[in-house]
Amino acid sequence: MTEFQRPRSVREAAYAHLREAILGGRLVPGERISEPSLAETLGISRTPVREALQRLAQEGLVELVPAKGARVRVLRPEEVREVYEVRALLEAEAARLAARHASLDELAHLAGLLAALDSIPRECYLEQMQVDFEFHTRLVEAAHNRTLARIYGDLRSSLALVRSFQQTLSQHPKTRQQHQNILHALRQRDPEQAALAAREHVLYFRDIVTRAIKEPSWT
Repeated sequence: MTEFQRPRSVREAAYAHLREAILGGRLVPGERISEPSLAETLGISRTPVREALQRLAQEGLVELVPAKGARVRVLRPEEVREVYEVRALLEAEAARLAARHASLDELAHLAGLLAALDSIPRECYLEQMQVDFEFHTRLVEAAHNRTLARIYGDLRSSLALVRSFQQTLSQHPKTRQQHQNILHALRQRDPEQAALAAREHVLYFRDIVTRAIKEPSWT
């Protein structure tokens, strides 16, 4: 985890710290979260940690199991499929709009992210996933539709819970080609081809992840 910073509200700090650890992939689905150990690590009492875990459980990021504690939530295969299907709809529309509205600077930034993704060492899975996610986030922003961006942002929690199942895929030759297909369509200002490329890419990952995901037993 990153270095803990103590702001005015210890309760908010504990919540923000844990949430970012999950969304950033430093805590992965199924991983236990020890309330006393975390409180000791952060140098705070157990109360704000417990409150943070309860809040994260309400958001669907954490599971609280009686007599067993907390763990990062594991999505069921059908939930993963639903998340990717909604994501495919949103990213296809974002790509369609971005082909019309993205600025040259935004297109250059997307290209730079793909170049950066290719340069990351193969063993640095977390960094790959973070840059990959940044590419898709910037794609949505390039649509210049605030409502779409807000709805996509609401998916971030669910997407964070499935990213750990796609390690090594961000630099796979097929993934690279799909990313380039999206970028090419954007540069060509071809809305329909951009939407098609984005949808194909997301559904490709949907099929891979839903085949790979397994619900680990609670031991």
